[in-house]
This record gives sequence, structure tokens and C-alpha cells, in this order.
Amino acid sequence: MRSLRSLFLCVLASALLCGTAAMAQNSAPAARIVNPIDESQLTTLKGAMHPLANAKNDRGAAPGDMQLDRMHLVLTRGASQETALRQLIGQLHTPGNASYHKWLTPDEFGKQFGPSDQDIAAVETWLTGHGFSVTKVNSGKQTIEFTGNVAQFRSAFHAQIHKYEVNGQTHYANAGDPQIPAALAPVVGGFVSLNNFQLKHPISVLGKATYDPKTDKATPEWTWGTSAGVNFVLSPGDYAVQYDIVPLYTAGINGSGQAIAIVNPSNINIGLVNQFRSLFGLPVNPPQVIIDGSDPGVNGINNPYGQNGWAVEAYLDVEWAGAVAPGATIDLVTAADTALESGIILAAEHAVYGNVAPIISVSVGECEADLGSSNSFINALWEQAAAQGITVMISSDDNGSAGCDNFDTQEYAVGGQAVNGFSSTPYNVSVGGTDFYYSFYQTQNAPLSDFAPYWNTSSAQMPAVSLKAPITEQPWNDSQYGLNLFNLLTASGDTESTIVAGSGGPSAIYTTKPSWQTGFGDGVRDLPDVSLFAANGSNYSFYPICADDGDCQTGSNPIQIFGVGGTSASAPSFAGIMALVNQKYGRQGQADFVLYPLKKQFSSAAQPPFHDVTVGTNSVPCAYSPTASLDSPDCIAVSSAPTITDPYLGPATEGQIGTGTTPDYNAKAGYNLATGLGTIDANVLVTDW
Repeated sequence: MRSLRSLFLCVLASALLCGTAAMAQNSAPAARIVNPIDESQLTTLKGAMHPLANAKNDRGAAPGDMQLDRMHLVLTRGASQETALRQLIGQLHTPGNASYHKWLTPDEFGKQFGPSDQDIAAVETWLTGHGFSVTKVNSGKQTIEFTGNVAQFRSAFHAQIHKYEVNGQTHYANAGDPQIPAALAPVVGGFVSLNNFQLKHPISVLGKATYDPKTDKATPEWTWGTSAGVNFVLSPGDYAVQYDIVPLYTAGINGSGQAIAIVNPSNINIGLVNQFRSLFGLPVNPPQVIIDGSDPGVNGINNPYGQNGWAVEAYLDVEWAGAVAPGATIDLVTAADTALESGIILAAEHAVYGNVAPIISVSVGECEADLGSSNSFINALWEQAAAQGITVMISSDDNGSAGCDNFDTQEYAVGGQAVNGFSSTPYNVSVGGTDFYYSFYQTQNAPLSDFAPYWNTSSAQMPAVSLKAPITEQPWNDSQYGLNLFNLLTASGDTESTIVAGSGGPSAIYTTKPSWQTGFGDGVRDLPDVSLFAANGSNYSFYPICADDGDCQTGSNPIQIFGVGGTSASAPSFAGIMALVNQKYGRQGQADFVLYPLKKQFSSAAQPPFHDVTVGTNSVPCAYSPTASLDSPDCIAVSSAPTITDPYLGPATEGQIGTGTTPDYNAKAGYNLATGLGTIDANVLVTDW
């Protein structure tokens, strides 16, 4: 009797505690706009200026009647709401907790963690009072969408919208920080964006190649390869060998019943995706296209302010998420750019607020410093995703350890160590990049016979699976500091270099270590979390895609393909692997809650789920001067330093991103800032999950 009574009391106590917690979570939020709205008492919304919105690029004020569509005002959470949300996210991801995997819907999220209806009504009334049209409050109550013109914006927010010209392209942005009545400040956090400068997409485009589907060999238009001029295409079949996915496919784990949302500001030609799947022997499973607002068209051709050039990225992400999870539904979520909003941000909001899929993959990059106040919005968006059970994959970026430098245009870094703000929140999985490592990497124009231990160069099966076994990997690094068969600096006679490399490093803004990352790296949020193949040909392998008319026409041999690389490839590929996890276990939310404990638990296992990357670096060249005050930040001296003339930055003696005498960041056993937890064995990862 005593034990039964004790049990009854325990159950009663648990019920009371659970009921108390539920009431705390579901009680209506308190109003935070409590003072009269006085237009003479203003507060400034700091951090809204883009670095390219400067005097050099300024071409004057935009006309007052210029339409500003789909502006998004950010609504913040109260301090107690944020504390409760973080606690709930921990509980949602803790096995044995009463809330474990009881994911919220967007509406439930908004009711618990959004502003009160009274506060939202006050903001809407203020906006309409200034002539704006309020379109909607997005599910989750994190943003209000409204429309107006430049004159109304200037009157309401006390800031000008100017026209800017960068590299011959016209853009629009705010020319000063906006202001709002101080009474609104407890709820209004700023804007999602106030410019249409193009965000970076971490893709490295090689170009066209002719491909033999029987051998996996490609003859590229570019000028490096084996002595026979050959590259080895990493086909979906080869990828499955490299990351041990074949046993999962054999067991029927192929992503069936799962969905992956690819976020991109370009539409696609679905026929090209179908041709990719046909060429590589994947089942018929065309992607679905979800358009938020206006259709941007392919490459944003329908955008009123010019094309955006994102189509190749869209094809890569859609095709390779589906290549790794061939049974999954691939949803391309897309939106058109507007005068002050990027289509990729609008599409990301749609994917989260609409709860489109349990996995989201976004290939986008912008350093934390350049994002300014948008960092808090991105963090809040991925935080809502985690509460809804969505796993968000973000590419770590393609500029090595120099996250604020432009890998598309710069030959050396000048901004020092930095990371991608889209990828550095505690609520997304940051996916870095690797490349193959060959011990004979110093052999220029290596003969085909050197690759025989790794690749079957005479395969006769279609589609080809030519990779014999997994190849050792290194951090992807196209610069002279990568251990590569092709070295741009050497090939150019010491006149050209590059900063293209898989990115990683410590966050400068998320200085509290996430609980799941404790014991890994340093005391802040570190990137990346995991890494997968991202190379673009420096070791003669790359991702094949179909992105242009004429690509992947299966009636001919050889066949025209498009060659690419970048963490833009590794992120959607890992999304595909996550779909295999979800097929077996259900949606997982922030997967880092599982990935890091798995690394600890099975690090000494005979077959661990992660493979350490122990050779190489993601350090890239930087401008170095013997006078420290003239150095680019975090740049150390190197021997035999070349002098490189960058077409935009001019000449500089090159050093290397690092600290003291150590390059940043080197691969090593365990966690490292070049590749994170390392690469994966998908079969073991799913089995051990």
C-alpha cells in the first residue's frame, strides 16, 4: 500500500507540474505597448544599414512614388517569452521529457511566443495611419507584411531610400537607420531587410563538360585534369559509395514519405531535373514548385529590378537533395525579389511559417557583420523552425576562414576571420565542405593509372558507379594552401590566387555555447557542424548537374553536363541524408542535439558514424604587410610569399589567415573549425541515431 500511495503522489505531482507548465506556455501574452504613441518621441532601429549603401555607390534618392512591396516588420518576443521558448526547445529535443518531439504548429508558436493581439493591432493601426497597406501577419507572429511607397516610408520611418550602383547593377536601400515611436519599441525590432543587394550563393561554377555515363569520366571545358585531360564525376552512385548509403537503399530507406524544402529565389525548368534523374538512374519523382507571391521565373527573369542569377544554384540543390533521397518529395520554395526584400528571405519565411517540410535546405551566405540587425531575425526564424521540428541545413559558405570576403571576386582576403550569419545560429545545422585527398597531390597532370586504386576507369555499366571505396577527405580549399592536384598559384606562374574554400570558424555574435556543442571547439557557437564533399575540380572531381538547355540529353554519348561545387552542394546533400533519418525516426528538429552526442558516444567505435578529417586546412591567402597596422586582420606571414594583383583591390603581398604562426583553421582529429565533426558514414549514422 505504501508503494502504491507513493506512486499516486508522484503521478499527481507530475500532473500538477505538467499542468502548470502547459498553462504557462499557453497563457495569453501580456501587452507590451502600454504608452501612447508619440511621434515626437523616437527610437532608432540600429544595424539596418548595408555596407554597400555608401557614398561611393550612392546615385541619389529614390522617387517618392516608387512602390515598396512586401516589406516585413519584425515583431520581437518579450524576455520571458524568449526564456520559455529556449527552455521548450530543449525539452522538445530531450528524450524522456514529457514534451519530447511534441512539435508546435506555426499557429501554436504564435499564440505562445508572439506579441499579444493588442500589440499587433497597435502596430497595424500605426502603419495604416501612415498610409501603408497591411497585407498579413505571418503565421508565428514574427513579422508583419505591408506595402507602401518611398514617400510614406520616409514620413513614417524618418529615413530615405536611395538608389545605389554596384558593378553596373542598380540596387535600392535605406540611406540611414530608420526610426519609430519609442512606444512601439518593446514589440517592433526592425526590418527583415531594407535593401535588394544580392546575397551570396556558395556555389563554384566550373562550366560545361562532356560526360561518359559508362565510365563516370568527363572531359571538361576547363584546362586541368589528369594527363589524359580527364575528370572523375561524382555521380549519385559514387556518392552513395563514398558515404555508405547503399545499405540504407537496400533496406528501403530512400526518403520515401519525406519532404525537403529547397529555398531559392529562382524558379526552374522541371524538365531538366527529370533529365538529371533519368541520366543517373533515379526513379521518376519530379520536384514540386511552391511560389510565394510573384513567380520570379528562371534566374529571376520576372523580377522588376533585374535578374538574380540563382538558377544554377536552384538546379544543384533540387537535383542533389533528390539524388541522395530519391524517394523524397523535393519542394522548391521560391519568391521574387522586391525593391527592399530578397526573394530567398521571403521564400525562407514561407517555408517556416507554412511548415512546408520537416527539412529545409538553404544555400546562402553573408557574414555576420554585414547582416547587421538581420542576424536577430534569422536567429528567430530558425528558432521557430526548431520548435516546429524542422531541421534547417545551411551552407557554411565558400570563403574559407574569411567569411566577410567575396570568394567570387577576390584573390586574397582583407576582412579577417568571420563566419556566415545565416549558418551560425544555434538553431540550424551548418554544413561545411570537403574534397578528396590523394597522397600524390603534388604530382601535376597525374597519369590516369595513379587513380586506378580509387576509380574504376573502364566501367561498362550505366549509370556509372566508378568509385571503388570511400576516399580520404580534406577540407575543401582551392587556394595554394589546399593539398590539391591543381594549384592555381603554381599554374598561373604566381600571378593568380583564390580564397575559395569551405568555411568555418567561431561566431562573433553567438557567444554563449549551445548546450549540444559543449566540449567541442571553444566557448562560442562554432561552425561548421558536419562537412561533406563540396569540391569543384581541384582534385579532378565535382558535382554534375543539369542546368542548361542541352544538358543531360540521354540519347547521345558523350553527354553534356554542368560541373559545380561548393557548400551549396553539401548542404542539400546532407538534407537528403536527413530525410533518410526522418523516414526511420520521424522529424528531428535541430539535429545538432543528436549529432554531437553521437560523436561523443561512438568516437572510439569500430565503425563510428563520423569520419575525422585530419589533413589539410581551410585557411586562405590574405593581404600581409610587415607593418602590422597595414595588415588585413588575422593575417600571418608565410615563406616565399607571392605578390598578387587583385583586379578590384590592387597589389598585395600575400600572407595566410591565422593566429601567431598557426594557420586558421587546420583539420585535426575530433572536432575542428575546418570540417566540424567530420564527414559521415550514413548507414552507421542512421543505425546509431
